[in-house]
Amino acid sequence: MAKAQPKYRFNPEPRISANQLAEYVLASPTRRQSILRNAKFSPTFLVIRYAAAKDAICRYLSDDTRPLNTLINAEVDQIQLSKAGGTAFQQNDALLSAEAIKSFIAARAGFQKALPYATFAPNTQSLPKLVKAGVEISIRLDLVARNNGKGTVGGAILQLSKAVASKSWREDHSKVVAALVWLLASDHLTGLGTVDRKLCMAIDVFGGSAVTAPSNYKRVLNDLEAACGEIAALWPGISPPADYDG
Repeated sequence: MAKAQPKYRFNPEPRISANQLAEYVLASPTRRQSILRNAKFSPTFLVIRYAAAKDAICRYLSDDTRPLNTLINAEVDQIQLSKAGGTAFQQNDALLSAEAIKSFIAARAGFQKALPYATFAPNTQSLPKLVKAGVEISIRLDLVARNNGKGTVGGAILQLSKAVASKSWREDHSKVVAALVWLLASDHLTGLGTVDRKLCMAIDVFGGSAVTAPSNYKRVLNDLEAACGEIAALWPGISPPADYDG
């Protein structure tokens, strides 16, 4: 009889995702412990939500004409899928994607006003991990951003979390993610042009905002460096979850 796949993957060296690190920087000590436990003992089965919404929004932003029908048709398709056959997970995921697209449609004018100079293209590169204070940071860039008039470049991450949090918390979280995008772009996108902080951003779909890397970058970078140093120091002592089967 084949051995069942374990629930968790053990990561012996410090590693964390961009969203986890942004939350860690802002979290309480108790929440920080939970974030690190999830990073060190990561679930082998990850539920990927909002794939259809992310695809539709990336296609919309990558078309310089920004055709609204791209979003409307995608929302209708997901609503129909949510009512069609399939598992409960598939139906719920389609409903969530429809909700995300609807939220983006409602806020699209604000996005375009905030970023009138930016054009986008899907990121097709598998970029190396960012390393800070001995911690590997996984940053999945969704879009490459450009200002063609100036020959500058950056990148964007779509954030699709509905987690209840204050507006200020969401903005602070997006600032940290955008700063990480800037660091990644500065290391790995220079072959495409001069990296511009204002083109490095986190697009918060449910929050209705596009937040660029902050101008007070030295403070944010110091916070990130300090957080990563703390993560590296704490890593060996992080205990597994109660149902760890590795």
